[in-house]
Amino acid sequence: MQIGINADSSTINGNLAVLESMLRDFHAAGFSHVEIPVHGVDCVINGNVAMLHLAMVKQILGKFPFSYTVHAPDALNLADSLQPEIHAAALQATIDFAAEIGARIVVYHGSWESNSHNASMAKKPAPEDSVAIQAYWAREIDRLSRIAEYAALKGVTVAVENIFRQSMHERTYRIDPRELAAVVSAVNSRYLGICFDFGHAFISANEEGFAIEDALFAVLPNLVHVHIHDNYGKPSAGFSRPIDMLFQGAGDLHLPPGWGLIPYSSLFPKFASSYQGVFMMEIQPRFKDFYSNAISWVEKMVGAHSKGLEQ
Repeated sequence: MQIGINADSSTINGNLAVLESMLRDFHAAGFSHVEIPVHGVDCVINGNVAMLHLAMVKQILGKFPFSYTVHAPDALNLADSLQPEIHAAALQATIDFAAEIGARIVVYHGSWESNSHNASMAKKPAPEDSVAIQAYWAREIDRLSRIAEYAALKGVTVAVENIFRQSMHERTYRIDPRELAAVVSAVNSRYLGICFDFGHAFISANEEGFAIEDALFAVLPNLVHVHIHDNYGKPSAGFSRPIDMLFQGAGDLHLPPGWGLIPYSSLFPKFASSYQGVFMMEIQPRFKDFYSNAISWVEKMVGAHSKGLEQ
């Protein structure tokens, strides 16, 4: 069984000694895979691979027996209105980085466009004109198709990740995994798939009003990667630091799985028996003392729900 853990980008913050310390902790806990944030290790600068940093990172990664996946910069946006060419180059450089370290998955948070004319003080923006939405989807399908073509040259698969709403002003397909599945399916490339983030989907399901079970079922044909962590399905209420959100049970807490309210016992049967990828956990480093418990949780959950795929 392939069970992994993310190397938190904010904790590393360019300090490769911190990265190496993390990897030692991950090895001691028993993980087989680690997700490396290219932005956390400063390996993409101004849209290009930073070769000196890459050499240093490769030296550190080579000390450990892990297999690796890669996470693109969180702020990377192929639909950026100011410097789209830099963002596209940065995603290509991230793919190059992945190929250099032997990683076969690059996670990308998906694109968004400004929708400022639809600004509202309401919890959710007003529905958009379907013509505007379809035009945006067409542009994004074209962008992702070109990225998939580049990824194919490197033998890397880009996994587009669902994420909860970041702003009332964004036009995007990444909030609802069912829409994400439609966009990725339209690209129709073996080098473009979906990373289903359970924590993000749970928050989105509660905020947007869809069923997380339906969302997971929609992405299954294109599922190549997962992010596993827990939360209570609440919005962040304007806070971003875990220390401010934890006591409220608010926001994207990245708790060890089983600590929050995500209904994993009903979700795992829907994909565990057919999924061939890494069970990649994203756990906030403040909970590192519970890494081994988290591995045992995944092993138990997969073992209990590997007899057949429920529809």
